Amino acid sequence: MREPERINADVWRSSEVLGIFAGREGYIDAGEAMLLTRITAEVGREPILDIGVGGGRTIPLLSETSDEYVAVDYLQEMVALTRAQHPGVRVEQADARDLSEFEDGSFGAVLFSFNGIDGVAHEDRVEVHRAVMRVLRPGGLYVYSTHNLDFCCAGRPPWDRSWWDLDNGPRAALAYAARLPRRSRSYRRLRGLTVPGDGWAVLVGSAYDFSVLWHHVNPEEARAELRQAGCSDEAEMYSSNGEEITAGADTEGTPWLYLLARKPGP
Repeated sequence: MREPERINADVWRSSEVLGIFAGREGYIDAGEAMLLTRITAEVGREPILDIGVGGGRTIPLLSETSDEYVAVDYLQEMVALTRAQHPGVRVEQADARDLSEFEDGSFGAVLFSFNGIDGVAHEDRVEVHRAVMRVLRPGGLYVYSTHNLDFCCAGRPPWDRSWWDLDNGPRAALAYAARLPRRSRSYRRLRGLTVPGDGWAVLVGSAYDFSVLWHHVNPEEARAELRQAGCSDEAEMYSSNGEEITAGADTEGTPWLYLLARKPGP
């Protein structure tokens, strides 16, 4: 593993974070709800692949509509957690960059769960997209989310006022202040590993008290990645509120971007 991937994996393997994953239920936000509903409505009973399943939050949202639902995660600890929480569901250990255990055109839809692709190195992201395109049937759906480089708080340190402005009410502000020392230590420890790029960056993320490194892209770079991987030029993009993002739109209010792409085909 590269250093950022190792750091993130150690966080995800911790008992604290495994407990967080175990307790998650339902949709993250309106954007995810809208696109997962699209998957179940458009794909019907076709096979679905759920990448980066974590603790299995998305299993009840997708598995009941598919005759062949398969979940994968690249950490054995997450696989064990998901199997324990969802007995009877097929859950495998696999890396999104290498889906070689699945045949070409095996799935009607592929979901890379909530920003999971952002734990992958910049140079590997297109390989993930290509692996997904290979296992999709022609016309199949590919849905994923990714951190938005243009978000107003992207990469900001935890003591930046912009984070405080996102919290609502005095109780939330007090809770944030209580964790600020821990968050500040984590941020200072990781900020030397940040990487700037053209339309992308690896930045310290706010998740788990600023203890992870997330890949970020702006909307133009997200579309460019998909084109490079051979996805359809008609990929749709949405905000966390489920609003469609068109070319040139202001996206500083959405922390991540949701994308829906299709494998070219008849």
